[in-house]
Amino acid sequence: MDNKFWGEVSLQESKIQYFSLGDLHLWLRFQDEEIWIAHGYSGELIGTIQDKKPPKDVEWSRWAMKVVSGDIRIQPVFPDLPLVVNSEYPLKVSPETQIQIYTRIPVWIRIEQAKTDYQLTELPAVKLSRTWFGTPIEGELCYHAMTRARRDLSKIDKKSYLVTCPIFVSNKSMEELNFERFCFRVERLSIYEHNDEFWADETRIIYHGENLNSDIIMAGKLPEGIQKKQLLTKPRKEIKKSLATRTFKRFFQTHF
Repeated sequence: MDNKFWGEVSLQESKIQYFSLGDLHLWLRFQDEEIWIAHGYSGELIGTIQDKKPPKDVEWSRWAMKVVSGDIRIQPVFPDLPLVVNSEYPLKVSPETQIQIYTRIPVWIRIEQAKTDYQLTELPAVKLSRTWFGTPIEGELCYHAMTRARRDLSKIDKKSYLVTCPIFVSNKSMEELNFERFCFRVERLSIYEHNDEFWADETRIIYHGENLNSDIIMAGKLPEGIQKKQLLTKPRKEIKKSLATRTFKRFFQTHF
C-alpha cells in the first residue's frame, strides 16, 4: 500500500499531482489560491492517461476557501450506503451455529482541506451499481457489492483499495438460515491499516428468524493483531452497541 497516498498532502502552486487507486484516477493542484480536483475512471476516460494532466474530457472542480492553503488530507472511508453482499456459495446454517465470514468492500476517497477539516469531495475507488433491498414499498437503497463473502481469505490476492471486514453470523432461531446474501451496513465501521491492508472492526449479526429483524452488533472490537493506533478513519456514524434491522430476507431487488 502506498502510504504517500493517505494523510496530508501539500499541493504546490500550479503543479499537478497525480494519484490512482482501484479504477480511480485523480489529479490535484493548487492554483490562484484555489484547490483544483479532477478525476476519472478506467474504461471511461478518453485518450491516454498522463501523470501531468488529465485527458481532455475531464474537467476540473475548483474550491475557493476562507483559509487559503494548498494542504489537503486524503482518507479512506466506507461507501455512503449499505451494500448487498452475496455469499461465495449458498450455505445452510443450522440452529445455534455461529460462522465467521469475510467480505471486502472498496473504499471511497475523502479529500479535506487540512487546516480547516472542510470536506471538499468524496470519490469511490471503484464505481458500484445501486440496488434496492426490501419490498417495492419499503426498503432501502444500497450498493451491490463487487466481492463475495467468503469463509477463507488465504487464496485471495491483496487489493490496496479493499477493506477486509470480519463478520460473525449466529443463528439463534429454531430454523435453518439460508445464507445466500445479506445487507451489510458499513456506516458504523472504522478502517485500520495492518500489514499493508485495510481492515475493519468486527461485525456480529444475530439471526432470529426469517420474518424477524436481526441484531447487528458493532462494538468496535478489533480483529486479532490489530491495535487502536493503526486507526485511519472513524465511522461515518457514531458507534452504538447494537441495532435491529432486516438483514437477510430479500423481498425485491433490482439494479440501476
